[in-house]
Amino acid sequence: MLGISERRIRLYIEMKRLPAVRAADVLMIPLENVKNFKRKIVGRPRKSTLAWRISSAENTQFMTFISVQVKSHQEKQLMQRMEEIKCSGKHIFPGTVARYVVRSETIPRQIEIVLVWRSTVMPNEVEREQALEAFRQSLSDVLDWDTARYNHGEVLMHT
Repeated sequence: MLGISERRIRLYIEMKRLPAVRAADVLMIPLENVKNFKRKIVGRPRKSTLAWRISSAENTQFMTFISVQVKSHQEKQLMQRMEEIKCSGKHIFPGTVARYVVRSETIPRQIEIVLVWRSTVMPNEVEREQALEAFRQSLSDVLDWDTARYNHGEVLMHT
């Protein structure tokens, strides 16, 4: 319900960020406290915006963009599947330095998948396609892959 590990919950209880009562060998947290719990931001807030960078020729980045439609009435199931993928550790696309699945705010039911690859560790095209195919198969009941549009390109500048 909180989306954090049991170990982290115990730490929050020790730090008095979450109240708990021990019953036998079980810690019980009031439901209202669980519902109202807010995690603090991770890391130090940025004081300045990052400057543009151009990668060296030996460390070029590439991006894969996939636009695909969510099947009708499958939005909730898609979110469940995203949680399953996250928890299982599957579909990590070896060689990526960042991965995003984005719900479009301008095109209803459209999902944008962005994969950022670093050339020094990017697998060959066959391996990338195999990883994409496994990803497509695992989401075939919630995403309409017949509507998918693909684009792949070299990053010229980034932060």
